[in-house]
Amino acid sequence: MELMVALTISMLILIALVAVFVNSTRSQNEIANGNGLIENGRYAVQILQEDIVHAGFWGGYVPGFDDLTYETTPGDSPANIPDPCAAYATWDSNYRSSLIGIAIQSSDALPSGPGCLAPLMQKAGTDVLVVRHLDTCVPGVGNCAADVPDRLYFQAGFCAAERNAGIAQSATSRTITLASSAAAATDAYQGLTIRTVSGTGAGQYRAISAYDGSTKVATLSTPWSVNPDGTTAYAFEYVLGTTSFPLHQRTCVGTSVPPTLPVTAGPIAEKRQYLSNIYYISNIAHPDRDNEVIPALVRSRFDLAAGSLVQLKPDVLIEGIEGFRVELGIDDRSDTGALVDYTAAINWTNPKTKTSPANRGDGSPDAFVRCTAATPCTAAQLSNVVAAKIYVLVRSRDSVAGHTDAKEYCLGELDAGGACPDANRVGAFNDHYQRHVFTTSMRLTNISGRRETP
Repeated sequence: MELMVALTISMLILIALVAVFVNSTRSQNEIANGNGLIENGRYAVQILQEDIVHAGFWGGYVPGFDDLTYETTPGDSPANIPDPCAAYATWDSNYRSSLIGIAIQSSDALPSGPGCLAPLMQKAGTDVLVVRHLDTCVPGVGNCAADVPDRLYFQAGFCAAERNAGIAQSATSRTITLASSAAAATDAYQGLTIRTVSGTGAGQYRAISAYDGSTKVATLSTPWSVNPDGTTAYAFEYVLGTTSFPLHQRTCVGTSVPPTLPVTAGPIAEKRQYLSNIYYISNIAHPDRDNEVIPALVRSRFDLAAGSLVQLKPDVLIEGIEGFRVELGIDDRSDTGALVDYTAAINWTNPKTKTSPANRGDGSPDAFVRCTAATPCTAAQLSNVVAAKIYVLVRSRDSVAGHTDAKEYCLGELDAGGACPDANRVGAFNDHYQRHVFTTSMRLTNISGRRETP
């Protein structure tokens, strides 16, 4: 009898210990899942934020339409939204201007085309974000990657002799004969973007696809809208290419007036790698369980692949990212309240003080919009993006026993009444995963900063 009582008491103690162990293990798993969820959410926001704040960084170069010192009608304001998957061989002058003028764009549809390697599938109901800028470091300097042949680089020139290069001798619909002082080496200016500064056909930007040093004839990737003539002054703006990078820094030789070309001495201007990153959500195979998937944030980078410049196959960045929404802050009104118009010359409210451009933005967002395939943003809107808000819905990697997620989540701004619009609401999922929404907003310093006026 005593033995049976002892066994019964031992069984009860053992059952209690097992219950304590099970509950402790469950609590530890819930804590681990929660910690992982928070860490993944913070890391996802950090990665996106660090890239977005650099959008529109062009190594000191300012597009003409966004330059408050530009006195004539700018000819580089984006007319079309650039397709991130356009084949590199098709990049003409207009496309390059759009790449530089539209540093960030978004949609709810993943682009596809010959310029993108086969991507993973996009998770339905999530957004796609494209961010463009230059690398913040110079190839081979410090921890920056070494210079790679045939990689795409950007170089902006600041030498006075190149910024005020000369007067054209003549032109046809797709050529321009440069000044007699132009370089004698064939293809010396290949890949450069030339701007007509004044005279006939002023304000046009064209990429040089070939150059004959013996005749001084530059062939263009895109025909002129108005053919220049012997009155047309021109300047070399930048290079977005893979081979020739001839432009110089401010401390160059050949800065007399009129300028002496070619520039023969002085430090070459820095070149930086062109970066284009596409972010989206994709379902990937679960690393620990067969026949199970897990949503993840992935990124496609623009770089070399088998000798071609393309958007690469995406890399998985962070697991457990289930929802992704982007709202762009549009600066479409000046500090006077008037609508912006970058297709016209600057209209200063007071030409003497030049402190308030009536048809230029002021660097502050006037409205936030979400771009979708059904309601796409226009080129004018995207060229005026000065801020961004991102919403990230993070899911625990593994399910939690005993937990049911019956909540709804809001991925976007609330309406005037403080409620979440139906278009921004997701859930309830009614499954056993933990979830949390992370959100942040950021200013595109490179774009908004140059629009500020005293």
